[in-house]
Amino acid sequence: MFLIMGLCFGLAAFGLLAGAAWAYFSQQRKMQSRVPTNGTVVELAQRPGNRSTIFCPVVEFTVPSGETIRFTSEFGSRPASHTVGQVVAVRYDPADPQKAEVESDMSLWLMPAIVGGMGAIACCLSVFFLIFYGVGVSP
Repeated sequence: MFLIMGLCFGLAAFGLLAGAAWAYFSQQRKMQSRVPTNGTVVELAQRPGNRSTIFCPVVEFTVPSGETIRFTSEFGSRPASHTVGQVVAVRYDPADPQKAEVESDMSLWLMPAIVGGMGAIACCLSVFFLIFYGVGVSP
């Protein structure tokens, strides 16, 4: 029983850690393929969170054609991590400037950190069950 549990958690850990690496490099490639510019926070949009409201920056920036683009960041926090009037680094897709995001550690690391954390927990559980199998402890 402990062997099967250990192997299952080991397989899950491998998949989750591989997924975390894929998510990191995928996000890295996406951000590098986008055009860097500066934008200004013009508003803080409120979104309902699990326990409280989070604040997402609404940012405006201008593309080389002179068009002003306005978007709401997918990432927010409580308390707000940005202030109205703050200049922020932005990356946008030149083919579709509405696909833009504030350049931040959260936008790069959030998903890989969550998936990697779950992978680390699964790895610890795998080791735990395999040690119990190796020691021969019975429930």
